Formats: sequence, C-alpha cells, structure tokens
Amino acid sequence: MKSLAATIALVLVVAGAAGVAHAQKGRMGEVYNLQPGATPPVIELYTFGRGEIIFEKFGHTALCINYNEQGRETVCFNYGVTDFSMGGGALTWNFIRGKQKFFVEPIPLGGMIAFYRHEDRTIWRQALPLPAEQARAIEAKLLHDIKPENRFYIYDHFADNCTTRLRDIIDVAIGGRLREGSGEPFPLTFRQMGRRGLAELPPLIAFGDFAVGRALDEEISLWQAMFHPFVLRDHVEVVLDAPAELIYERRGPPIPEDGPTNRGWALVIGLAFALPLLASKLTGRFERTAVAIATVPLALIGLIIWTAAIISTIPGLRWNEAIFLYVPFDVVLPFLGAVRRRQYARVRLGMFVVGSLLTALGVFLQPLWVPIVIGYALFGLIAFELPNPPLAPRTPGGV
Repeated sequence: MKSLAATIALVLVVAGAAGVAHAQKGRMGEVYNLQPGATPPVIELYTFGRGEIIFEKFGHTALCINYNEQGRETVCFNYGVTDFSMGGGALTWNFIRGKQKFFVEPIPLGGMIAFYRHEDRTIWRQALPLPAEQARAIEAKLLHDIKPENRFYIYDHFADNCTTRLRDIIDVAIGGRLREGSGEPFPLTFRQMGRRGLAELPPLIAFGDFAVGRALDEEISLWQAMFHPFVLRDHVEVVLDAPAELIYERRGPPIPEDGPTNRGWALVIGLAFALPLLASKLTGRFERTAVAIATVPLALIGLIIWTAAIISTIPGLRWNEAIFLYVPFDVVLPFLGAVRRRQYARVRLGMFVVGSLLTALGVFLQPLWVPIVIGYALFGLIAFELPNPPLAPRTPGGV
C-alpha cells in the first residue's frame, strides 16, 4: 500500500501538498456507532510530525473527543482516508481531475498513537479550553460527518483537505475566532511551503517548476496557510490559549526542512539535449536527428502539462504558465524542411522572449528561469545558422 500511496503522493507533491492526506486504514467497525456522552467531551487536537515516506512529509492532524468516562476510549476523527484499493491508475486519474473522494473515519486514540509512534513521528496534543456548548457543537459535527450520507468529500490539496476540515469545524464552533484576523498575508507561498516539505526530494522541486502553475506562487493568507497541520496547530494555540503538549518525540534523525532545489541540475540536463544540436551545427551533419533529440523531450513535457491543464480541475495544474513555453506541437520540428524549421523555431524563440519579459515584470509568477534558458538554447540553435569559419590561407607550394 505504501508504494501505491507514494505514486499518488507524487501528484500531491507536485502541487506542494503531499502528505497532508493520510493512508492509514481505519477501523470503522470498532467505533462507528458512536453516541454523545452524558457530559460534554473534552475536544483534543492532535498534530503529527513529518514521516519518512513521501506522503508523510507534511504531517497530519486529527480531532478527538474525550469523555473521561470509565471504560470509554477517546475517539479521534481522521478526515484523510481514501480508497487505495482501486489501483494506482484510477487513483492518479481521479487526483489529477480533482475527483478523488476522501472520507472521515473514527479511530480509537490508543491505536492512532501506537501507529504514529511506530512510524516514529512526533505527536502533539492540544486540549481545547471550550465551554460546554462549543464542545457539544464540535461533537455534533463530528458525529454528523461519520454518517454514510455525510462522510465523503472531494479532496482539494489546499482548500479542502483533512486539516482544513478540522480548521473549519473548530472555527464554526468558536464563533469564527480562528478566521478573525487571519486574512493577513502569510510569509510563504504554497510552493515555498512545499519546498520545506520536499527538502529531501529536490528533483520534485525542480520538476514542479514545469508541472505546477501560478496558484502555488500567489500571495496567500494565514487562513489559507492553515491547510498545513503545523500552521493550524500554532494558530489554535494563539487563539484559544491551548499550548501544544509534546506526547512523543521522533527518535530518528531530524527530517530536513531546507536543501538544494536541483534547479541547477535541471538546467544542465536540459542544456545537454542541445549538445548534439550544437555538434550538428558545427559539422553540418545529422541535423534532423539532432533536432529530434533536442525537441522531442520538450514536446513530451508540453504534452504532459497541456493534458493536465485540459483535464484537471486543480488550479495548480490548470493555470500553468509553462504551457506558453512548452507546447506539444514542437514534435513536428524534425519533420520540417530546413527553412520552415528555422521559421518555426524563431516563432518559438519569440515566445520565450515574451515569457522572460513577463517573468521579469512579475506578470508570470512561476519560477520559470530554468525552463526559459533551456528554451533559448535549443530554439536559438535551430533558428539561426552558425557563421562559417573562414578558410585558412594556403601557402605557396603547400599541400
């Protein structure tokens, strides 16, 4: 299940939000028929640290109801469950199209704690100091959501995930105090938050420049940033004066939050595809083959991001500024004659010039400089002929 979840998490990672979903199988049958307690429960927010597996890199959250009654175990509500039995192809297709259903599942506290300790993930608990009517409101909402007709929702990486669900439940119960004042700008964008989570996976950061669009680079508010478990934890602590109590601390080495982006390597790899083209220009041989080597990878990237933009409802995939730079039609270049090939390449080179100007002016928000430089090199070599080197003068009587 973990290898399959990692495949699906790749889609989430590209959007900067992988790992917010939780892949643990719940134990629905054990606690499904829940009833309100005789007394108002204590509401507890649990936050779980980052794990080793790709979909665990951003942590997780659960909201629990503790009745403090003899023989009645605290029950936690996990909104990050989905059906991983449908197969990797169906899951990936549903995620890309923004159609994957998630659901809430009640889990006994003891089993949940044991699971995260086994995963060696740090655990924090916050007992929310709520009056009885607010605790009852959260209890009622949680019990409402586990009913078969209410438990499913369409997962959205940033706007509707297992953490934003808890944020909204708490906020409604306490009269909007979480949202109050949370419209102020957050210091990080979604892409920057994603980079912190993917510090150990720099190739995905570089790939995200091509694959995921401007929605990750727009200014976000503190309210939006509470899609992230750690941001929600910290804001709840401030608003409700509910300090996070450390229940378990990771024993393994710390998981890095910063590191290389691999954008330099992406540039080197991209420029490497131009080397056969440069050699062809210098020697005058195998130009069509060299053009194919240089441009077919660009066309494939264009096909991927154009397809995602067409079929997906996810803003990060749909509004991708790289579709202006990388287009699937580049696949025709090896089949064009020399004159038309140069004409086509000059049009494409002009598109990269416009793209670089829009990026420099801040109209384009994505970090597109690596894709732009690669495009300049490849299409510049196709668009223009290199000057012929002058012939060396022959000496009298020379051979």
